[in-house]
Amino acid sequence: MRENHAQMVFHHFFVLAEVFFTLGNNLCAQEIYDLEEAKVRSFLRRCRAKRAAIQLPAGLRQHLPEIKQTFDSMGVEALMLADGCYGACDPADVRAKLLGCEVLVHYGHSDMRIPTCLPTLYVEARMLVDPMETVEHVLPHIKFNRVGLLTNVQHVKSLKRVAKLLRSRGFKPFIGGPGPRAKYPGQLLGCDFGCARSVASRVDGFLYLGTGDFHPLGATLATGKQVLAVNPISGRFKLISPDIDAFLRGRKAMIARAAVGERFGIVVSTKPGQTRLNLASGLVESFKRAGRDAHLLLVDEVRPEELNDFRFDAFVCAACPRIPIDDMKRFERPVLTPFEAHVMLGKAKFEPYKMDEVGGEDLSSS
Repeated sequence: MRENHAQMVFHHFFVLAEVFFTLGNNLCAQEIYDLEEAKVRSFLRRCRAKRAAIQLPAGLRQHLPEIKQTFDSMGVEALMLADGCYGACDPADVRAKLLGCEVLVHYGHSDMRIPTCLPTLYVEARMLVDPMETVEHVLPHIKFNRVGLLTNVQHVKSLKRVAKLLRSRGFKPFIGGPGPRAKYPGQLLGCDFGCARSVASRVDGFLYLGTGDFHPLGATLATGKQVLAVNPISGRFKLISPDIDAFLRGRKAMIARAAVGERFGIVVSTKPGQTRLNLASGLVESFKRAGRDAHLLLVDEVRPEELNDFRFDAFVCAACPRIPIDDMKRFERPVLTPFEAHVMLGKAKFEPYKMDEVGGEDLSSS
């Protein structure tokens, strides 16, 4: 009876969470996110800004009218830069300056410490939803005692409370220090799994708090440990194991498709935090030494519409690490990660598989 009651309580909570998720589109931005209006006003006042550029990721764009009110109330002209905004690796300061803006306000990501030509404020837009009830209901499904805690910037403030809860239930929680691109302990980025690796030897598995599969998938591949991914919005959770056969089979097939080719495009992005020109130049040399034809392709955003015009048999993405994984179905021809390119050329073994991450040594120093 007790187990059935627990299942009923969890089902009730799950339904409520789904309702909240569905209503999210009807809630105002200030009810969902901490938009730090006072901090934005102080920044605009301190910089004496008359014209400001705004960058918003896809999830915040529906709230532009509300976000813009802070600027309007101060008499600051706000220009929405509507190109894609995928991370703090892509501050649009140069474009903003060309438009006569004095400042840039970038929402939804934490500062990666990338130099900009304009004063730039990062508004992290942390979510106001309290994840503790979700975590409480997931506890019976955590089958390991030493637990590493991971999240994205939207929920990073909750990690210490989650650790306290786990400790009170007999678990041993660990929060790893930030990797080279992350700002906070326990924070994962799509290009930086350093916080997971820093505690991997001390934990039996991880609990990831956030949405989507890419970050927990990367963590399990980077550490060889299972990850319980918990969505604090919907209440759903799933266990991601290092034995990810379908994923590995798919990547191995991608390498095999590319291996029959002779002409390769090595793709580099001009986005400030993705310009891995050093890495790309090294890849070109590796391909040439292996008797393959390889050329550098520089783009702002890596999209199939542009790449399909080139007569290459396959591509290697030395831009955002997520593109070959998340966007592979959009491309007609194989797109490899740098690690996979090394496997194809016989310079590395496929297992253990390594997720692509951005290191300072890969970036152009120019």
